Amino acid sequence: MATITVETGTGSASSNSYISEADFTTYATDRGITLTGDTDVLLIQAMDYIEAQSFKGNKYTDAQALQWPRSSVYIDGYVIDVDEIPTLLKDALCEVAIGVDAGNNPLLTEDRATKKEKVGDIEVEYMDGARNSTYLKAAESKLSKLLKAGSGGISARVIRG
Repeated sequence: MATITVETGTGSASSNSYISEADFTTYATDRGITLTGDTDVLLIQAMDYIEAQSFKGNKYTDAQALQWPRSSVYIDGYVIDVDEIPTLLKDALCEVAIGVDAGNNPLLTEDRATKKEKVGDIEVEYMDGARNSTYLKAAESKLSKLLKAGSGGISARVIRG
């Protein structure tokens, strides 16, 4: 069983999560989701994915254990204080952990994509170019404003006036 140590914006050298187990449970419960796994394990597995992202700005100190807090980060034109852990990041962590609990860990090794499969009278054929894993859209939408352009599975939209 893992012990969760929450990063509060101090740049701790021993933190391993952006939220507590209680906050994660509340997030899920507020959305009508019943968690089945150990919340500490789900958070650690979700953190593996979150920490692999290419975030905007720079780590605030070289001694901190996690990618946040960060400096030089702007969201919607406003600077994020260097001692702030954005709510979008915390929510994205919850969404990834919920996905992991549902069997959709974005870091698991993927099998080959199935083109056609027939078992008895049941036949499945996936569209060409279809993902061979579940895309955690709720998590990715929350992360999109925090990631560098062109990183991860996030795409940018250009609007020309």
